[in-house]
Amino acid sequence: MSRINIITKISVFSAISFILMRFFEFPVPFFWPELKYDISDVPAAIIGFSISPLAGISVILIKNALHLITGFNFIGVTANTFVGVIFVGTSSLLYSRDRRLKTAIKGMLFGSLLAAVVMMPVNLMLVKLFTGGEMQNIERMVFFSMPTFNLAKGFLNTAITYFLYKRVSRAFLRHND
Repeated sequence: MSRINIITKISVFSAISFILMRFFEFPVPFFWPELKYDISDVPAAIIGFSISPLAGISVILIKNALHLITGFNFIGVTANTFVGVIFVGTSSLLYSRDRRLKTAIKGMLFGSLLAAVVMMPVNLMLVKLFTGGEMQNIERMVFFSMPTFNLAKGFLNTAITYFLYKRVSRAFLRHND
């Protein structure tokens, strides 16, 4: 696959991912009012599996840079970047070493679990840094709501990626060189 072809596919999937994040996110108030779910990591996972882990991570970084510019939510975008890079990077790296469906699913589930664990101290730092530590119920949010949300998001993204991967990769990610 040529560099131009790869860059074009990363650009297209970044745009799709950005649109999904910007316009099709919705709050999940039973976890925490500020938490929002979107499926913007799915296109990144698909391209990460199809092309490379670096391509998937590039989609995450571009999508979040665009979202930061248009949304000005530094804490949310920073947290979303960490979660996306962990989820997509871990799952697509494992898949690149053993290209079987079983490995992809295990990789996404492991990526979801890893994101939930890693994000506890990262979220604590982000919330304390940007709120001055003045937030009520910060421990409940960081050690219960956010990990539960990240696990649910990861598992849902795993299921959606599972159902869409073959269809999308056949239609959009053919290797036409």
